[in-house]
Amino acid sequence: MDDAGLLRARAELFGSVFIIVQHLTRRTDRELADLGLTTRQWLLLAVLMNAFPDRSPSLSEAAEKYGSSRQNIKQIALGLEARGFVHLVTDPDDARTTRIEITERVRLFDQPEMVERSATMLEDAFAGLTPTETSDLRDLAQRWLGGLTIPTAREEAQT
Repeated sequence: MDDAGLLRARAELFGSVFIIVQHLTRRTDRELADLGLTTRQWLLLAVLMNAFPDRSPSLSEAAEKYGSSRQNIKQIALGLEARGFVHLVTDPDDARTTRIEITERVRLFDQPEMVERSATMLEDAFAGLTPTETSDLRDLAQRWLGGLTIPTAREEAQT
């Protein structure tokens, strides 16, 4: 593939990713409506449970893993707190730091009905892909995410 073809392929893929996100967000918002959650709130819970299984991260740490700003994560976390899924607590060692603690309410997602709903949604979302293609896509996405380094505000200010 020549440089122009690669540029077109990247542009098409870039746009396709955003369109996929739109479709997945609409579908997931519909699935979560009866729980009073949005896709963004669900995603933050998933990030907290998977990236920080043994501790309560700070808003900044959660923001870095989520790929958003600290302020945005705080707004999402406040919505989750209002629904009983998390508590925002002041770090006992540093009063300037706010931590996100997951509550027992997240066990709701471990109930058989919720596990089945999640499995059905995932089956539908990936219905057009074979198991091998799904695995390959996961591997590619992880590699791609690993290459996406977004400078923090502090790093941007230094340049």
